[in-house]
Amino acid sequence: MKILIVHCHFERGGVTQVVDNHVHCLRDADEIAEIALLSGPRQSGLHASTRNAVKLWSLQSLEYDSHREIKEDIETDARTTAEDIDQLCRQSDWNPNEVVVHWHNHSLGKNAASPLVVKRLAAMGYSCVLHIHDFAEDQRPENWAYLRDTLPCQSATEFDTILYPTGPRISYATLTTGDAKTLVQYGIDRSRVDVLPNSVRLPSSELPAFETARQKVRQAFDLPSDFQWMLYPVRGIRRKNLGEFLLMCQLAGRPAVGAMTLMPTTPVEKRSYERWRSIAHEYVANVVFDAAHHPDIEFTDNLSAATTVVSSSVAEGFGMAFLEPWLASRSVVARNLPGVTADFIDRGVLLKRLYDSVRIPGSPDWLAGAEQAFQLAKQKAWQGVLTEAELGSQVTQPTSEQEDWIDFARLTPDLQIEVLRKFASDEGFAQEVRRRNRDLVNWLTEPLDPSVIQHNRSIVQSEFGSANQRQQLLNLYRKAVQNADIPVTEAAGSRAMLQWVDQSRPFYPCRVERLDA
Repeated sequence: MKILIVHCHFERGGVTQVVDNHVHCLRDADEIAEIALLSGPRQSGLHASTRNAVKLWSLQSLEYDSHREIKEDIETDARTTAEDIDQLCRQSDWNPNEVVVHWHNHSLGKNAASPLVVKRLAAMGYSCVLHIHDFAEDQRPENWAYLRDTLPCQSATEFDTILYPTGPRISYATLTTGDAKTLVQYGIDRSRVDVLPNSVRLPSSELPAFETARQKVRQAFDLPSDFQWMLYPVRGIRRKNLGEFLLMCQLAGRPAVGAMTLMPTTPVEKRSYERWRSIAHEYVANVVFDAAHHPDIEFTDNLSAATTVVSSSVAEGFGMAFLEPWLASRSVVARNLPGVTADFIDRGVLLKRLYDSVRIPGSPDWLAGAEQAFQLAKQKAWQGVLTEAELGSQVTQPTSEQEDWIDFARLTPDLQIEVLRKFASDEGFAQEVRRRNRDLVNWLTEPLDPSVIQHNRSIVQSEFGSANQRQQLLNLYRKAVQNADIPVTEAAGSRAMLQWVDQSRPFYPCRVERLDA
């Protein structure tokens, strides 16, 4: 088999890391004759070892639509791109019937022609695996509306069939069992949907010693000698719920020091990130932003210096932060995301420090206002994108049944800031929040049983390591080729994909907030 891995870009980020790992797993597999990576021009995030193991191709037409000039109508654009991909393959003596095209996030809305390109490649004889990390339908109204307005469709049903094509040479892969279920509920045949969890490996097999890393971090950020590094190793985009991370820093208190590692790159995310940095400067003394951007500090330094790794994220495609720290023998305290964590728990990972909510007390009037703001935030996000009837048909999460508290993540960012301000200025309120979240406070400040850490390290290595991933990929590719001989019916779900995704992935206001430029 020849494997062609496609994405809009290979800049530093989650998908590029996944592709690096896939190449690492596949490069010595006997069944794989050659591997090529194909994207738009941006490819600086690939590891040198990946570049040396593959053919590296580029087409301007695969770039984000926002990064390129589109001179043709979308159907012509798709036809030209498919022909260019076919030409690249044939120039390397790759025949379609021996090629599996592994396409990442074809339906996210970054390159609207991608679903049409896939359909054309399948018609040319290429076996295509559509690997979904994220859904445009999952609280990305701008992406979803752009696709709907750009793709050649006259109805919601036709839109979905374009975005999620079917055919003998088309298969799907998801990161989680929950996302696979969503595709099947929509109408994709179960035999053509596989779960392909990410492999997990540290970027370096050699981690610096704890004390060595700790000393480097202390000097770099001018920290007190007794500091405890509470690491949040992510890019600080909106769904990472930075307000709650700051509350975790307040709950832990000194000597804990929270560390947010990476700043976002897009304008809308940068504005949110800078606002949280400003809030932290006012109300949270024990936090460091941009911990991964210091010239003297590597990722492995931050990880090795950590006493615990935390996550307040309200949405993840896979959830690398739940697994990767165990390889460095670091414990994890995180908001529970059942659609993600259930797969890990089923495989034997002991996630004993997951919290389902952060309880914030308030008066009945304040809580009622907070719940109303929650509902309005979702309506506002999709207003102008969906009709009134469509807005009304979306699944609305029930309000909290508790009478005297609300989950911090259900608060709009403005109300989250109000809580952070009150926590910093009202000791009685701070004590009450700590009392209502006693387990979380203890988890943030007390070490985990070393036997649990060792158990999880072993499970992650065996269940999510390179050897297991290699076998999963080979099985996926074999199946994609074999599926080409099996007839398939068009997807015929009873509801639109937007509704299925909305039902399976909870809404939180922090995800859709847009600050004015």
